[in-house]
Parts: sequence; C-alpha cells; structure tokens
Amino acid sequence: MNTTVIATCATSLLVGLAAWTAAADDLPARSTADVEVVFKSLDRNRDRKISRSEASVKGSVSKRFDGIDSDGDGYLSKQEFAARPSSEPFE
Repeated sequence: MNTTVIATCATSLLVGLAAWTAAADDLPARSTADVEVVFKSLDRNRDRKISRSEASVKGSVSKRFDGIDSDGDGYLSKQEFAARPSSEPFE
C-alpha cells in the first residue's frame, strides 16, 4: 500500500510539474509596442535612458533596477529594459 501511495504522489507531482512548465512556455511575448510605451513614460527627460530616479515611479522597475541594468552604468537602455523577462508584468 505504501508503494502505491508513493507512486501515486510521485505521478501527481510529475503531472503538475509538466503542466506548470507548459503554462510558463505559453506566456505571451512582451510586444515591442508595450516596451516602447512604458519606456517612454518612464524616460521623463527624453534622453533615451531611464535613470534610477525615473524608475522610482514604477515599483516593478525600481525594485529590479540593478538586475535590469546589465552593464552597470546606472541607467536602463531600451535594450536592457526590453530584455526583462516577458513573464514580468508592467505595473
């Protein structure tokens, strides 16, 4: 009986994991238009980069600023901003 219970639990876990992985793959890609609109809304001084203070108005960007700033220059380029995971929603 214990073997049956363990096998059933293991099978359920594997099925659940497979469904979760498939759902993650089905996430829509972030569109170029979405990136453009949000990037422009944050780039208040229109210098084509987002400073830490400009990012502070959007919680999801502000919290992850250092991780998004891949070159470590203290600014987010449009390329860095667009490279954020597509599963991360814009707030």
